[in-house]
Amino acid sequence: MAQNKRTRRKVRIAKAAAALTVLGLLLVFILLFRVRKIQVYGNDHHSSEEISAGILDDVFMKNTVYMLWKYRDGKLPSGMPYLESLHIQLKSPSRIDVHVTEKKPVAYFDKGGCVYIDQEGTVIEITDQTYDGIPIVTGAAMEDPLIYQKLPAQSSAQLRTILSLTQLLSYQGVVADEIRFGENMEITVFAGNIEIQLGQDEYLEEKVANLAKILPRLDGQSGTLHLEGFTGRNEQVPFTPSDAVDGSGDSQSGDGDSQENGGDDTSGEGGQAAGGEEPGDGQAADGENSADGQAGEDGQADENGGGTVYPMVFNSSGTLVYNVHVENGTVVDEYGNPVPGVTVNENGNVVDAYMNEYDSASGEWIQP
Repeated sequence: MAQNKRTRRKVRIAKAAAALTVLGLLLVFILLFRVRKIQVYGNDHHSSEEISAGILDDVFMKNTVYMLWKYRDGKLPSGMPYLESLHIQLKSPSRIDVHVTEKKPVAYFDKGGCVYIDQEGTVIEITDQTYDGIPIVTGAAMEDPLIYQKLPAQSSAQLRTILSLTQLLSYQGVVADEIRFGENMEITVFAGNIEIQLGQDEYLEEKVANLAKILPRLDGQSGTLHLEGFTGRNEQVPFTPSDAVDGSGDSQSGDGDSQENGGDDTSGEGGQAAGGEEPGDGQAADGENSADGQAGEDGQADENGGGTVYPMVFNSSGTLVYNVHVENGTVVDEYGNPVPGVTVNENGNVVDAYMNEYDSASGEWIQP
């Protein structure tokens, strides 16, 4: 009987000792791995204090190991919708490094403050501060915005146009200052001293791709570039300098045609520039002498013997290829690479993947 009591007493003592050991280890774990320092990297618009507070959203988050486990898959805290991604590193038992990627604003509206939206149209910041490289959108009707909510635009189609256009501008590396909508949804983009009239929401991809090639040749100039009717075919793109006199016929060409001497020359017909040509290609819009020996409308061969230069064609992928010419019966680009989907027909004319036909003598598109 006494033996059994002693045995039970020993078991109780052992259990108590084990419990105390576990409790001690747990206490050491809590104290040792307690968050004492958070270093935040990658934040531009939101402070490190704000991000740190968003991460420490409950009492368990005071522990570095638990925090590391909870955010192991890059999960974002519910109270931080302004973040694109989050990654946590354990640098010591009491220190963590937080690497974040903030959602990038693509445009903003003036509603008594700067209302910034991301690429999905969500309001990610409302502030009095303006950021470089982010265009303001004007002429678009919207209700009062709410932070972290979808922009309450009165026209969903207009919002889609804004998001599509900002994405295209960013992809093509065009930095715009303002995107303006007219009464009939005509779009005008302002980039520095250049006003770009894009017209309706159609062929925006082609218009912006062409714009990206034209703008570098207009550096230091001011005026209006007309892309309203541009469709990606062989249209001409007029550029009217700010100081041009109406009817004088001295408008400068938008893609740098005949601007061999730094853009001081002007095109021969009121600034009609051959649309879609690559800046610096030196092609003349109206058969004028062209830079770099490439042919204008007169169809002269270039210095490398490449034959007539065709300003722009579509390849089999639907991509615009500039300054192609024919070598040994094959249509090649300016670097001599064959252009897929573009052929020479029985008349000697170039035919692109969209069945646009270009005259073999002049290089100009043959309108049906």
